[in-house]
Amino acid sequence: MVMTPFLCDSCSRYVRVVLRDSRSEVDFVHTVHKTRNMSTAYVSGRVPARYERLVARQARAAKTSKSDLVARYVIEKSLETEFPGISFRDSLSGREAYLTGHRVAVWEVLAVREETKSVEKTVSYFRWPRVLVTRALAYAKAFPEEIRRSRDGETDTAQAAG
Repeated sequence: MVMTPFLCDSCSRYVRVVLRDSRSEVDFVHTVHKTRNMSTAYVSGRVPARYERLVARQARAAKTSKSDLVARYVIEKSLETEFPGISFRDSLSGREAYLTGHRVAVWEVLAVREETKSVEKTVSYFRWPRVLVTRALAYAKAFPEEIRRSRDGETDTAQAAG
């Protein structure tokens, strides 16, 4: 068995390939696909069969593919780990980030912050510990386009209903 690293042309990362019996077997799969708006990477993993059946059932219920659902789970769990206190839910405008344990979306915290022009006044408005507000604002800063889309989708929907 020979382990050979090679440099991925798309993302400049080293990927390990295991060669056995003169034929190539990929030990780790890493592929990057570039689209007009963003690049995507292929990540592969194995789960026990009972969890595959669970994901398949959830994908059917959500009217999406297993692949898209697993991608969403990986992204959202990674973001929840990176930004403690932030979770994701369905909304009228699609998936949105919100504060775990509260009904308030991240874009709503940002809107109050923009109106009050103060983190302390935002903390006072929500009557939350400062750390919750700063976590929401950190997420909003890291993903401004996502927050803008959520805010626009929710406010457009509210205006149409009103």
